Amino acid sequence: MAALVAAAAHAADRVRTKAGIGYAGEIVGVAGGGLVIRVGGRKRTVAFADIREIRADKYPDLRKAEEAYAKGVGGEPKAFETAGRLYQALLRRGAPAWLRVVVQWRMYKLYVESGRVAEALDAYLEMARKSPMLVAGLNLPSPDESDHQANKAMLAKVERAVARAAGKPYADALRNFRVALLLLEGKPEEVLPLLEPLLVTSDPKVRTSAMIRKLELLLATGKTDEAANWLEKVEAAVGDSGKADMAYWRGRVRLAAGKHLEAALEFMKVPILYPAADRSRTADALWRTGQALAAAKAPREEIVSVYDEAVRKYAGTAGAERARRELARLGSK
Repeated sequence: MAALVAAAAHAADRVRTKAGIGYAGEIVGVAGGGLVIRVGGRKRTVAFADIREIRADKYPDLRKAEEAYAKGVGGEPKAFETAGRLYQALLRRGAPAWLRVVVQWRMYKLYVESGRVAEALDAYLEMARKSPMLVAGLNLPSPDESDHQANKAMLAKVERAVARAAGKPYADALRNFRVALLLLEGKPEEVLPLLEPLLVTSDPKVRTSAMIRKLELLLATGKTDEAANWLEKVEAAVGDSGKADMAYWRGRVRLAAGKHLEAALEFMKVPILYPAADRSRTADALWRTGQALAAAKAPREEIVSVYDEAVRKYAGTAGAERARRELARLGSK
């Protein structure tokens, strides 16, 4: 660590991880799912999933783009627009291959964070074609259940991609996303046969996501008691790593059971305890809080307050748009 700090003053490129570890040297390429940086004559590969920020003196706009992206993740939706423009401008003629990959990765994350699911899918598929290891371990975002046209268009793309993905490290993730789309645009009887193989896959992320898809399927088909029992299995499987997701799904199960105030309390754990875990999920939890409070005949000001929080803090997400429509209906916007 001392050597890394000492080299920082002379290094042109810097990579810092989410754990706060900094590497200073020269970025020389991409290997597997990480960025390769030469530090003191040795090459180190830093996984993209672990990277917090990247700097390169030859590309000062990369620093600006990274700063804007961080602000967007922190809750400033307009910062994502700035970050997107800056990242795309970096793809000028002569940009090194590693920088192009960095931009692709960041743009994918930007689309996910800002609720642009169709664009996230396109970015995911492009990365998968060029370097399958870049998307290994990534889960695609949840589709917007109200955007049927976009969901049907994505389903057609995913069906074609799944057919070409056999044996690839992202095949199960694509199948899982297909299930998510079919839950919204297909028929329940079509979904379960596709879901069963994913429940026993060797990929723990895909397996856990498939368990949640089954929970969603049970709720969609009105099997509330079965969903409550299945929820216990899901919670045992995800452990502490899935607390934000589980608060959300406990809310969904309580709401389906008609326990409106209990549902609202579960949903509110998401913005209070885990606001940055997933902006789209947090916004949706706030919208569903408002729905639960309305069903419980809570005071109007409490309902307006949670909708307003979704609109102010999570603009650009599907949940924020739904909350905005509810505010308009209530005559508050």
